[in-house]
Amino acid sequence: MEIYHNVFDEYDFVQILKEVAEPKWRYGHGSYDPDDPNYDKAFPFWVMELDDNRFFTDYLLNIIREVVDEPELELEHVYANGHVYGDKAMPHVDSNYDDGRTFLLYANRHWNALDGGETAFLNKDGETWTHVTPSPNKAVFFKGDRYHYAREVSRTFRSLRVTIAWKLNGATRKLHY
Repeated sequence: MEIYHNVFDEYDFVQILKEVAEPKWRYGHGSYDPDDPNYDKAFPFWVMELDDNRFFTDYLLNIIREVVDEPELELEHVYANGHVYGDKAMPHVDSNYDDGRTFLLYANRHWNALDGGETAFLNKDGETWTHVTPSPNKAVFFKGDRYHYAREVSRTFRSLRVTIAWKLNGATRKLHY
């Protein structure tokens, strides 16, 4: 897992904030695939699909490739997640492939550590979790097979916790079991 601060320049980050402020959100996204046996335990939250937006699929993707120094990364899917107080995400993986990667950007203009909303990552020991605190224009780049989830925002947070997830893959495509 790698953490990046000030990923995009100010102009691009403001454009990102404008895009996710558009009324294109849909409620009902979840952390589990409908075919997953634990699907009934998933709680819904907000999603904005961005696969048809070239700003995210081309322009920002090329910057991400440079930031992580992996020019061969290919985009599978990009979307924004939105959580408000009471939304509960469930631990999940983003990919079952060895080359699966996720680039997760925190897309709020302001953030206070007391707002909660950390992203929790399961450590290799399978028992403890590492927590990444959101902050504006910060990103986490991690292997897609790593269990993670969005922790709840606090009651005092009166907005939408927004992250943008670029689901990526590399040059190889090996399913692991």
